[in-house]
Amino acid sequence: MGQSKEPVRIVVAEPAGRRGAASLGTAEALRRIGRGVRIEIVHDAADALALARGSADLVVVDHALGAQAERVITALRRTGPPVVVVTDEVGADAALALFNAGASDCVTASEDYAEVLPAVALEQIRVWRARSARQAVRQRIRDLRSYLENIIQNMYSGLVVLDDAGCVAVANPMAEQILGVAASGLAGRPIAEWFGAAALGDGCVARTLRSGARAQGVEGVVLRADGRSVPVAISSSPLLDPDGTQLGAVVNFSDVSALVQLQTQVLHTEKMASLGRLAAGVAHEINNPMGFVHANLAQMEEYLADVAKLLDAAREGPDRFTALARELDADALLADFGQAIRESQEGSERIRHIVQDLRAFAHRDDGEWIEADLNRCLDSTAHIVWTMMKHSVVLRKEYGALPPVRCHPKQLEQVFMNLLVNAYQAIGTRGAPGGGEIVIRTAIADDGVLVSVEDDGVGIAPEHADRIFEPFFTTKEVGEGTGLGLSTSFEIVRRHGGTIRAASRAGGGTVFEVFLPKQGGAQT
Repeated sequence: MGQSKEPVRIVVAEPAGRRGAASLGTAEALRRIGRGVRIEIVHDAADALALARGSADLVVVDHALGAQAERVITALRRTGPPVVVVTDEVGADAALALFNAGASDCVTASEDYAEVLPAVALEQIRVWRARSARQAVRQRIRDLRSYLENIIQNMYSGLVVLDDAGCVAVANPMAEQILGVAASGLAGRPIAEWFGAAALGDGCVARTLRSGARAQGVEGVVLRADGRSVPVAISSSPLLDPDGTQLGAVVNFSDVSALVQLQTQVLHTEKMASLGRLAAGVAHEINNPMGFVHANLAQMEEYLADVAKLLDAAREGPDRFTALARELDADALLADFGQAIRESQEGSERIRHIVQDLRAFAHRDDGEWIEADLNRCLDSTAHIVWTMMKHSVVLRKEYGALPPVRCHPKQLEQVFMNLLVNAYQAIGTRGAPGGGEIVIRTAIADDGVLVSVEDDGVGIAPEHADRIFEPFFTTKEVGEGTGLGLSTSFEIVRRHGGTIRAASRAGGGTVFEVFLPKQGGAQT
């Protein structure tokens, strides 16, 4: 029986008293198949059928059972194991009738019966087991298909199968829900109708269809049928036949609106925390110009009173006016008055710029990718941070000529803010007399730009080097830091397709380097 480890089980149905063909020794002949053969002998159709429908591999029926034999043959013709009929001499017509009734083979009780019956039995058992194995495989496939179909239909993410032209062949209910299309409304339509950039040009789905490239978790946007845009995370892989020929693509996508909203909230919270840390410096920066504006206003009130006196004197006559003008030194009065006005204007303009910078920094990101000048973004952020550090830190700027970078400028300003504030705090922690130095550098690097923030502060302890980008990790005292600054920066840079790393600075301190590709994050 080949490699099968299952014992062979044969049911023999023959008349009691071993009359007819069975008298030739059916059981003895079948035992010649091998020691693993189990033979069970019964004498009526009911017992034969009960055993056959268990786990029998073959039923051998003695035709001498008559109607009982016919009953067994007919009952097992479609659903049971094969039935071999043992007969005395039988004509062609009688044999044909047996085959039509459902017999798998007939063996005549002749002189070579003991050799022929085991050979026929072995062949029928081989065929039966092969057919049973195929049926088991088909049933398993049906179960698996049902199981997979149930999973696909109940997935929390959308799934579409595309043909080689990029048209939808299969879609699950969640895909229809995310895309806002009625049931079965996706079939046969190009995926580009909803996926836009992801399905065109160098988009992740287009690359999969074109070259079989796989993509996982690519950020993108789909356009619903109602015109609403939905942020999604897209994964795509090639659909292959058994020979490895690509037939299309399988695209899985999830609505990440809630995640994007949460990321935006975290970013804005950290931004407000950064502004809170700058509050004292900003207040001082505003108080200085406000102080001399206030003093100049008081002085201008006195100047205005003197001008009023001159006007009154002019009404009394030229002599009185000339005398008072000489007494008040009218020329100096007007010069001082003008100077006070100009100084007040400069102070108010300074306050306006500070407030303008703060409002621009605090403004929520609009979520749009634009091409921006990173030198300008960095300089604007440094201008804000300078209010808190200018009395204890020397700030050097070494900007290189940079190409425009596709980015979210407000998000990158948050990264630069975090790095500059961390550098300032590291210098403060070191507590060196005379303060410290921060150097900001920008340069072209590969197909992008490199921004570095270097300080001569306390540095990063070796045991903390692998944890500084973890959420909520901080070495600051309670209440002095959220532990989100660097982790938020790491996530922002990652979403822009870049990298951020920290290294020890020669002579003490830290260098943070941010690399950003010109084309921004992964193209969908």
